[in-house]
Amino acid sequence: MSPNRPAARGPVRLWGHCRAGVPYDLAVHNRRPFVIASTVAVALVGGALVYGTSHGTTAVAAPALPPARFADAPADPLLAPPPVAARPAAPAPAPAPSAPSPYESLSQKVDRLSRSANPVDAFAAYQLVTTCIWARDHEGWMAHHILPSDRALLPTTQQACGDIASDQIQSRLRWLERAALAGVHHAATEMLKEGPDGLGVSGSSDIDAPENASWKQRVEAALDAGVHTCDPDSLENRVNSYESGLGVDQDRAKALTYWVAYMDCRRRLVGASGSVLANGDSVTQRMGTTLSAEQIAQAVADGQRLAQDAQPLPGDP
Repeated sequence: MSPNRPAARGPVRLWGHCRAGVPYDLAVHNRRPFVIASTVAVALVGGALVYGTSHGTTAVAAPALPPARFADAPADPLLAPPPVAARPAAPAPAPAPSAPSPYESLSQKVDRLSRSANPVDAFAAYQLVTTCIWARDHEGWMAHHILPSDRALLPTTQQACGDIASDQIQSRLRWLERAALAGVHHAATEMLKEGPDGLGVSGSSDIDAPENASWKQRVEAALDAGVHTCDPDSLENRVNSYESGLGVDQDRAKALTYWVAYMDCRRRLVGASGSVLANGDSVTQRMGTTLSAEQIAQAVADGQRLAQDAQPLPGDP
């Protein structure tokens, strides 16, 4: 076989030599039935086109399929079908919020509220656990100092605690801080009352100790958050602090600003009537004695704008 002679293409592949026991001419001869079959197929397709055209309908010939390949034949990229882009998977539907079950226990209710993304729910979980702690710690006091007729007005330890677990009691300060930093009403004040270790703040407590610096910063951030949600406790704290100079530099103008915001938020939330300066309330008069008319006017405008921009959280009473 000449080395320049092209190798035969077809079912039998020869790579420069004949397959053992099969002559080259025989391999070429075996291709003839496939050639004859292809010729007959073309003739039939042509006949179908002529027949369809003569009857007023154009027959569309189906595209010829590529010849079958053997397993050992290399794939032809020109005959490969174009890649089909995969459709992006449909996003999974957002899970619906779990509704409270009428049969849930106290522990289950605390767990549901604490897992909620709503900081108002986190504060509610804190309150449930705190009520349990108060009832447990004052059980003996109530038995000796509360009249039996009035004792029914207060929850017993069993009613307040139920099946609340110890790890839920230990987590209550974390839920409180999350609510306070979000501006939930009354949460910042509760955080201040709890103190840095949850044991409460008394006259002997040294909250200015260096180890409490981080906690004080978080309390300040919580009070600022409460100011921007119209939290009356946070606003009142700012009034007292700036008027007396407790923890901050004394500033009667800022104290008046927060007082105006407090009064406007109160009217906005609970429908209280009356204007701040027209009724000559004692707080405004007391803070205004050291301020000029211009300072008073600016403080009032700033307080009204602060109250107008404040946005209470949805569902926060």
